[in-house]
This record gives sequence, structure tokens and C-alpha cells, in this order.
Amino acid sequence: MARVARAALPVAAVAWAVLVVAVPLAGSTAGAPGVLRWTGAGVYLAGSLVCHQLPERSFHAHGAKWPVCARCSGLYIGGAAGVLLAWLAGGRRAAVPFGAWRGILLAMAVPTAVTVAAEWWNPAWSSGLVRALAAAPLGAAFGALLAASMSFRVD
Repeated sequence: MARVARAALPVAAVAWAVLVVAVPLAGSTAGAPGVLRWTGAGVYLAGSLVCHQLPERSFHAHGAKWPVCARCSGLYIGGAAGVLLAWLAGGRRAAVPFGAWRGILLAMAVPTAVTVAAEWWNPAWSSGLVRALAAAPLGAAFGALLAASMSFRVD
């Protein structure tokens, strides 16, 4: 049971990233069966709790706006990739000491910080793709930390 509980958070992180991409790719849910409509509505509602969801800063697929903006999409997809890569590369022990993660996270936040600062200076400076790509390293680092945290021991 403890093993399942420890894996639940990383699995949820990957599932969320999949839903962020899959729900709009499925197109309009108006004619979809009830469970798909409710799932789609739930994803958009959850996205509204963590993201501004501005249409001009979001990706669109099949005429549907993604449930989170491009920057958040980059964070979540990067996070899922970080979880998966950490699981594939790691064993039962954390490869990076817990204390080193602060520096890693700060370094991976630099591209996002640069795009945010550039957008304050010139709001039209970057595109959704630039925002997503800049946020992906930070998301990947958080995802890897999440996966690695399953093996940290607090003595």
C-alpha cells in the first residue's frame, strides 16, 4: 500500500499533463458521451484554478483552447517528462542530494524568468511556443525532484 501511495503523486503529474494535451485534441466535447464531457469540463475547471487561461496566451487544437496557458503547458509537460526520465534513469536511491535541488531549480527557472522579464518590457515579445519551451526545463526539474523525492529518507 505504501508503494502505491508513494507512486500516486508522480502518476498524477503525468496524467495531468496527458489530460492538458488530450482534452483539447479530442475537440469539442459538446457531442461526446457524458463521461468525456464531464472529464473535459473538470480539466478546464482545474486549469482555471491554477492558470489565467488567457486565449491569446494559450495553445489551441481543433478549435478548442487548451485548459492552461502555453507557459503552464510547458511546465506540466516538462514536469511529466522529468518524472518519466527520473524513473527511467533512477533506481531506489536519489541520484541528486536533496540539498542540491534548490540550485537546480533556480538554474532551470532562468529561461522562464528571462521570458517574463522580456514580456514586461515588451508584451508582444514572445509567442506561446517560446513561453512553453522556456518553462519546460523548470517543469522537468520539478518533475525529477518529485520522482526523486520518493526515494529520499528523512532520518
